[in-house]
Amino acid sequence: MRKKTGLLLSVMLCITMVLGACSGNNGGSRSESTNKPDSTGETTETSSPNQAPVPLTVFMAGNPEVDYDTNSFTKELSERLNVDLEILVNNSQVIKEKRQLSLTSGDYADVFLLDWTDIITPAEQMKLGQQGVLIPLNDLIEEHAPNIKKLIDDIPYYKEGVTAPDGNIYGLASINECYHCSYPAKMWVNTEWLKALNMELPKTTEEFRQMLVAFKNNDLNNNGTKDEVPFSSLKGEFFTYLMNAFMYSDGIAGSFLQVNDGKAELVADKPEFKEGLKYLTSLYKEGLIDPGAMTNEWDAFRSLTNRDGIAMVGAIAAMHPFVFAAGDNPINTQYAALPPLTGPAGHSTAQYGGEQIFGAAFAITNKASKEQQIAAIKLADYLASEEGTLRATFGEKDVNWVDGGDSDIDLNGSKAKFKVLSLPAEESAKLNNIWGEVGTFVKTKEFRASQAADQNELTPAGYELRLFNATKLYDGHQPQEIVPGALFIDEADLMDYGLIQTNIKKYIEENAYKFITGNKNLDKDWEEYVKGFKKLDAERYVSITQTAMDNQK
Repeated sequence: MRKKTGLLLSVMLCITMVLGACSGNNGGSRSESTNKPDSTGETTETSSPNQAPVPLTVFMAGNPEVDYDTNSFTKELSERLNVDLEILVNNSQVIKEKRQLSLTSGDYADVFLLDWTDIITPAEQMKLGQQGVLIPLNDLIEEHAPNIKKLIDDIPYYKEGVTAPDGNIYGLASINECYHCSYPAKMWVNTEWLKALNMELPKTTEEFRQMLVAFKNNDLNNNGTKDEVPFSSLKGEFFTYLMNAFMYSDGIAGSFLQVNDGKAELVADKPEFKEGLKYLTSLYKEGLIDPGAMTNEWDAFRSLTNRDGIAMVGAIAAMHPFVFAAGDNPINTQYAALPPLTGPAGHSTAQYGGEQIFGAAFAITNKASKEQQIAAIKLADYLASEEGTLRATFGEKDVNWVDGGDSDIDLNGSKAKFKVLSLPAEESAKLNNIWGEVGTFVKTKEFRASQAADQNELTPAGYELRLFNATKLYDGHQPQEIVPGALFIDEADLMDYGLIQTNIKKYIEENAYKFITGNKNLDKDWEEYVKGFKKLDAERYVSITQTAMDNQK
């Protein structure tokens, strides 16, 4: 879908550029632009209105049903930045395939403006950057993007996450520091069941076991039969929360690496991992873990957990309650977050995603002229400002959102900086005045927490506060160091790395489930399992990861 939209492309380009900086091959004349302060006090360059609009072709993530030509944000950006955009809009179902096809054919746009459904991975950034398809952005940022430059100076993980080992920045990411998302492996317990049993929330793995036994042996949902499921989750999520009571785990689908004093090491061959498996095996043997927790996909899981008005599961591992119970289901509010448990050796950690970069949502290609590159980076710089992020993702002031009033309280209990107005979906669609979270928008955890929130956390309007307060129970249990989400793996090692990692993760998952279900014996089969890592070249997996971490720092 092609749409001529001067404003839209500019905004997207601006968003993407916010997340990058370092070295580039193009500059730009400041005499051809004016400087205008934004709401954060930073200076954002705007183009001279006396010049012809700069044309830009943008490959963009978006909704093809939206008319970006008449979008009011597009119009505002067009005037502000003097750009004329031709936008290739792609929805989440086709964007990955279409972007790859455009690169393969050589018929790609001036700019890529993406969202979380299709980011440009570090490996892809290095490959396309070294091929000359993506241009370095460093000089453009230095000369035309003060907001992005400030991000690079102020946020260490941002600079590390967008800077390739050769020192160039080939793509920029969004910053979206979702506090509750940073601790994805949470446990939710039915407090109504605990009240009926006169039990408190467990603090140790043994107390957790005792709670599950009580859930299993009592008719706590009062339906006349003992059909209660003590503990369940979507596929594999039960594993992560409980293993963190024995050693740090980033999940059954994670890297299976931990970092100590800057050194990466495999976790799945350690004695602590074995002890965690012993505990899980004992729970399974006692019938305390739903067998489906190792295979559950969405439909099967929700058919168990989201029965209208009747709770079937006592403890559920999930990031948040809407995963297992709809907001209008009365059982949703029966569940409270359980803090990380303490294991028999005194260990207690929580899986931590942290503030990190996973890939680029914005990049400029070698199709763009010098003038187009400057226009694109100005777009990115505006979207990186607080004013640009508010306007692009929430809409117009006094229409979609307002400044916080004296009665508006934020997630921290302070006066809110802004309040998003609740508008009917049909009315919001008619307004056609936002782009959404595309490109290089910047939402730090401080920014997100400054939004007004309903202070009754058990109402749908107060759901964000409920998650915020639940996450506080996990904050402080995270490890001091983790493997970064985005690693720039050397191209010579990339193919080997991907294959080794895939094989190791599959090996661990398959064997963990065999141990838990009793198809393998931890006493008899553990040593042979550990020896298997040598055949899988686990040392090379750790070595390549370590090299990439060192280079990134």
